[in-house]
Amino acid sequence: MADYDSDEDVADLEYTTTTTLLGYAEPTPSDDTTSHLGGIPTWFDDAMDSRLAKCLSCNNLMPLLLQLDGNLPDSPHHTRMLYLFGCRSKPCRKKKGSIRAIRGVKSTGITPPNAQQPPAAVAPVAETKVEEQKPKSNMGDMIFGGSSSGAPTNPFATSQSNPFAKPNPFAKDEVTTLTKTFAQAASISTSESKAISKPEPVEPTLIGPPSPWPPASSIPQYTSFYLDASYEELEPDALTLQSQKLAKTIKMDTSDDMEEDTTPSSSKKAAAAASSSSSKASKEKEFESVMNAAFLNFQSMSSQNPEQVLRYERKGIPLLYSRDDSIGKLLADPKSGANDISLSKVPLCSNCGRGRCFEIQLMPHAISVLEEGTEGALDEGMVWGTIIVGTCEADCPLAGSDKGAYVEEWVGVQWETD
Repeated sequence: MADYDSDEDVADLEYTTTTTLLGYAEPTPSDDTTSHLGGIPTWFDDAMDSRLAKCLSCNNLMPLLLQLDGNLPDSPHHTRMLYLFGCRSKPCRKKKGSIRAIRGVKSTGITPPNAQQPPAAVAPVAETKVEEQKPKSNMGDMIFGGSSSGAPTNPFATSQSNPFAKPNPFAKDEVTTLTKTFAQAASISTSESKAISKPEPVEPTLIGPPSPWPPASSIPQYTSFYLDASYEELEPDALTLQSQKLAKTIKMDTSDDMEEDTTPSSSKKAAAAASSSSSKASKEKEFESVMNAAFLNFQSMSSQNPEQVLRYERKGIPLLYSRDDSIGKLLADPKSGANDISLSKVPLCSNCGRGRCFEIQLMPHAISVLEEGTEGALDEGMVWGTIIVGTCEADCPLAGSDKGAYVEEWVGVQWETD
C-alpha cells in the first residue's frame, strides 16, 4: 500500500476493492499448479509448434515468462491456456516479435452457439499491421461469477470443480473471500460480443516447416514460481496525494535554486548567470517527465500493491506505462480521460477475424522475480515497463483442437526509455 507522511493524509481514506485480479509469485505450490511465472510450458495432448515461441528477430527459442490457466465458464466448447514468451538477447530488445503471446485450446466436443466455421489449417503468427479505429471501452462487459453447468475442465488443473459458481463478490448483501489461487480467481465469465467494423485480420505466416517442441532439457528457462491472486485494493485518493507531494517537492527545489542565484555574492552571480539557462531547462524537463500523468498513475497504482507480477481482467482496461509511446498512442485517445483506453485499434484475431480485448498484463516486479537466481545465458536483463496481452474477444475455437491447438494473440510491449 502507498506510504504517507502523516496520519492526516490517510484519515479520510477508505480502501476500494477493484474488479482487477492481481497475481503474486510464490515459491511453493498452492491448489493451482497450472499457472506459473517462469518454468517450462505444459501442453494439452499435442504440443505447440515451437516456431510460435521463437523470437522473430534472432529465431531462437524464447524462455517462458508466464503460463496461465485461462478457462472461461461461459465458453464450454473448449478448455483454454495462455502462454507468454520473451527473448533475453540484448540485440533483440525493443524489437517486434521478441515477446509473443499464445492462446492454447482443447475442444470439449461441445459446439459453441452461433459459431462460425473457423478457417482450416490457419497458422497463427505475429501481427504486423495496425489501422486507426475509434476506441471503445469494454469495461461494462465484465461479469463475475457464472454457472458451473457445462463449464470446461482443465486437464492440468488439480481440481476439476468449477470454483466460479459463486455469488458476485461485488453484489450487495453478499460476502465472499477475495484471496484465492490464481486459477480459482482469474477464470472470468464473459459474454459474446457483437462484431464491429475493424481492420482486416493479418494473414498468418510462419518461417520454415513445422518444428516440434524440443525436450525440456534443451529449453531455456527461468526459475518457476506459482501464482496466488486476490482482487486489487486501492486508496482512491493516493494519486492525488502523491501528485501534490511531488509537485511541492519540485517547487521547493526550484525555489532553492532561485534563492542561491540571487545572493549578493558577485562570484555566485557570475556562476549562476553561466548556468541558469541549462539549469532552468533541466528543471523544466525533469518536471514534465516526473509529472507525466500516465506514468505517475502507473507508479501510484502499482506501488500500492508493489509485489504484484500480473494484472488480470478480461475485457477490462489495461494500466498504461506511458501514453507517449506507440502502444500508448494505439490504445489511448490523447484528448480523452484515463479511462478512454481500449484495444479496438489492434489487429484482429488471425483465426476468426473478430476483435481483441484486454486480458493480461505483466508488471515490472515480475522482472526481479524471474531474474532472481538466474545465471548464464539468461542474465542479460529485461527492459520492459509492462507487457499487455489482448486475446480474441469471441474466444474463438481452433480447427484441429481435439488434442490441442494454438494461436498467437496480440502483445503490446511498453519498453523502458533510455
